[in-house]
Amino acid sequence: MEAPRIRCIVVTADGVSRRVGVAGLLIGRQGDCDIVIADPSVSRRHALIQLTGDGAVAVALGRTALEINGKKCEKVQELAHGDRIAFPGVALQVELEVQRPSASAKGMYRVRLGSGSSFGLVHSPFVLGGDKADDLIVKRWPPSALRLHLAQGDVYLESADGKVTRNGEPVEAGTMELLAVGDQLGYRKETLTLEAEGSDSATTALGAAGVLPSKVLIEMLARGGRVVFTLADGDRAVYLADRRLDLMIALLQPPEGYLPGAFIPDDVVRAIVWPRNPAVTRPEINMLISRCRKDLIEAGLAGNRLIERSQGGGATRLTLAPEAEVRVQT
Repeated sequence: MEAPRIRCIVVTADGVSRRVGVAGLLIGRQGDCDIVIADPSVSRRHALIQLTGDGAVAVALGRTALEINGKKCEKVQELAHGDRIAFPGVALQVELEVQRPSASAKGMYRVRLGSGSSFGLVHSPFVLGGDKADDLIVKRWPPSALRLHLAQGDVYLESADGKVTRNGEPVEAGTMELLAVGDQLGYRKETLTLEAEGSDSATTALGAAGVLPSKVLIEMLARGGRVVFTLADGDRAVYLADRRLDLMIALLQPPEGYLPGAFIPDDVVRAIVWPRNPAVTRPEINMLISRCRKDLIEAGLAGNRLIERSQGGGATRLTLAPEAEVRVQT
């Protein structure tokens, strides 16, 4: 499993700490939460602390607002190092650290600049830009210009401004572009090449998505939900907000006549995700799919492979291992 770029720990007043992993940290009164708080004023699932590419966020899930640094938070709030999250009888302090790579660090892949210098992709996302906080600093580039995401042996490119090219072809801003070893990226008169670690081959293909999920658990939350994928190397989880979770439910719990893992027609997806708006267009469906794929990739899952569009569009499926188990937990 690829290492996250951000290390986040929450610490209680008595010094007990808990690390926030890729599955996030669920806090509430219910016994299956990662941190259980017995106070009756706490909701069964009160809050979720989730890693992002830049840090961590707190998602308010209960009926009462979270208290962060003495102020109420009712939806989603970015967290900073030193923030204090208060619950009845419990206070958590947030410790955030950005993991810094070194030129000698080894990962599955490296990115090489035209000048010849290269860096191993040892965590995800690997950020290239002109800011001192970026992993690979390139002079006169804007901050966080390019991001390389590692997901199940794949590398995905995310461009901030849409001015990057892949093998001479433009890459749309905000999308996740699946890369292959030997691909050349062009940005602001600089050329970067993706290489396999320890290989001189410029034609090696990236590893496939790996073993498909053998089990998918959907944990319904007050605002969206958490989807846990069971893979050969362990569980990976992602928090999906409202409509993105509805898309996942449409693919994993389709109506009678369709099976999880099969292609679900757009009309069926539309009726589940947009029940009051039958006029939703295919581009709108594609946009939702793109956003959901991005969430999966940021959680270390090969989103572009897992959520697959049929040839020519018109239907979507979530690819699963044969006889995979799908379960919904409310």
